[in-house]
Amino acid sequence: MNPKVSVIMPAYNAERYIRKAIESILNQTFSDFELIVINDGSSDGTLECIQSFRDERIKVINNKQNLGIIRSRNIGLQASSGEYIAKMDADDISLNTRLQRQVNYLDQHPEVAVIACKLAVMDQNGELINVWPEDYFISTNQQIRETLPKTNCIGQPTVMMRARVAKSIGYNEIYKHNEDWGLWLDFLSKGYVISKLNEVLVYYRVHATSTTVTQNAKSVEAKTIKFRFKYLLANCLKPTRVLMALTKGLCIDLIKFISPHFVLRLLKLIKIGPFTLLRTFFRVKRQLKGSENSVSHLFFFPYYHSGGAEKVHASILETVADKKTMVIITGQSANAALLNEFSNHSLIVEVGPLLKFGPSYTWLISKLKQICNSQKKVICFGSNSAFYYNLIPSLPAHTICIDLIHAFVHEYEDGPEKWSLPVVYRLNQRVVISQNTLEDFKNLYQKKGLDSDFLKRVRCITNFTDIPPFTEKPNHPELTVLYVGRGSPEKRIHLISAAAKECAVKKLPVKFHFVGDTQGFIPESDKAFCIQHQEVHDVAKLNELYGDADVLLVTSSREGFPMVIMEAMARAVVPVSTNVGGVSTHIISGVNGLLINERDEEKIVLLIVTELELFLKDKERLRALSHSAYQYAAEHFKKENFVSAYREILIKN
Repeated sequence: MNPKVSVIMPAYNAERYIRKAIESILNQTFSDFELIVINDGSSDGTLECIQSFRDERIKVINNKQNLGIIRSRNIGLQASSGEYIAKMDADDISLNTRLQRQVNYLDQHPEVAVIACKLAVMDQNGELINVWPEDYFISTNQQIRETLPKTNCIGQPTVMMRARVAKSIGYNEIYKHNEDWGLWLDFLSKGYVISKLNEVLVYYRVHATSTTVTQNAKSVEAKTIKFRFKYLLANCLKPTRVLMALTKGLCIDLIKFISPHFVLRLLKLIKIGPFTLLRTFFRVKRQLKGSENSVSHLFFFPYYHSGGAEKVHASILETVADKKTMVIITGQSANAALLNEFSNHSLIVEVGPLLKFGPSYTWLISKLKQICNSQKKVICFGSNSAFYYNLIPSLPAHTICIDLIHAFVHEYEDGPEKWSLPVVYRLNQRVVISQNTLEDFKNLYQKKGLDSDFLKRVRCITNFTDIPPFTEKPNHPELTVLYVGRGSPEKRIHLISAAAKECAVKKLPVKFHFVGDTQGFIPESDKAFCIQHQEVHDVAKLNELYGDADVLLVTSSREGFPMVIMEAMARAVVPVSTNVGGVSTHIISGVNGLLINERDEEKIVLLIVTELELFLKDKERLRALSHSAYQYAAEHFKKENFVSAYREILIKN
């Protein structure tokens, strides 16, 4: 009987890494596969390493001489017998749920020919170092369709394909060094759909002898232009929308290649919009005029749209509302949900467009430096703003610099704790919202060889929420489950929608409400089981939703300590959350909520459904947790503690 999946792994002189690559496939939670390893004429111990495995699922093809990666991949394609074909490189690592997640997706989406996932980049020692931006920030089918003609956004070792389609197209020798990009474009040109799971399931290794490093050393720009020419020549007789987009990209690439600095600056200016840039410049210039001797505090935040971090930032501004403060907004807010809360306590200066253009960026830094130079003490406070950390070295020595870190990002992502490393010595005070993040700083400083004395500057200040009078939850026969927040990848709300669908299948009396901008993050197949409210800015309406809710679900892959958990507990809603960040600092599982320690996504969904079933059977247990959640919030999330702590560091510092 043929296996469900054929995993194809070409290998050439991969002795150092191939064992871990093979083990990562053999250790998959999905086991109905064959692993076809093509030893492409290796001259080291690659073949011996492959043959040392005693697993009947491994099939070895031994090329007597080196045929190259394209021919080896095509040999693997033709030798495969599975319904689906998964790609894998001999120096990478697949996380153990990768195959299961991709098989499930293709089984449930017959219209999709290729399913990729995201990757994290690791170095030769296996340490995660970053992500591939073109891959990591492109997720939806539409984004993939629009991006591929411009640049490759699909990682070769992350894909699983329908075998009948993959074999009918195959890798083209003409696209040497970009054969994967060429294959994806061929798929699109023939009308096939390429999708991507919005999670990292592959660790991609970059080392001195990897194909990526070897080829990119020859100039990424030249390599891209060469590929575009090859693809256009090979397909010029069968024009498609993909080909037209590729032609446009080639023209832009050629101009940039000929005169990179001038053209890049011109393209940036066009993208920003000259009038937008000028309007912003004159508005900011007017706002900053005369502020040299009057501003006591400069705050640097990226947004004022709805979000837990933004609510905290607005509350921090309120603590120093009696001072002369200015907030530099460095990003583009998705909405104006909290603009009034920000502007009620401070002057708001939006500088986003200025940061995208070199001359205006330099001008802004000089103006802010001038403000800080004009007084004996200006306190600068920033959170989640890369610009703030870039500005700090330009500030005079007497300027007091403080930052707030809500939570560390995934180790392969770029984020505030990494942006801040070059200026740790200049940060007079650092604020975290949980002891967990303080421990993260201890580990980071130790890893980077930073003086442990810098840890004395880190202070933990817990966030707060308003505590209304306790209200007993009505004893309804059904459960109401609530999610509050935005639909971003780390929130993983597809797990909550999957639980909603499973509850419906089991005919459980559970209603799932989603509050926030969740557009594009709930799968179409789950939407019928979800009640979506979009953004709710009316406090009374939001409190009504909390009042009706029995359970708050949080399924994030990373967090600090979510404001929504505090808000929910203060309204006697039982929090059920993944055990990430500082969540376990406040949720005592089985006492005032429930912690999910499981990491596998499918198991998380099953665990959620199981717990909801138990709540339905034992309403007394749910009631006891509800009481405990409220009591904990009333004791630990008081506003006066928050205000006192921030007044101390922002005024007495």
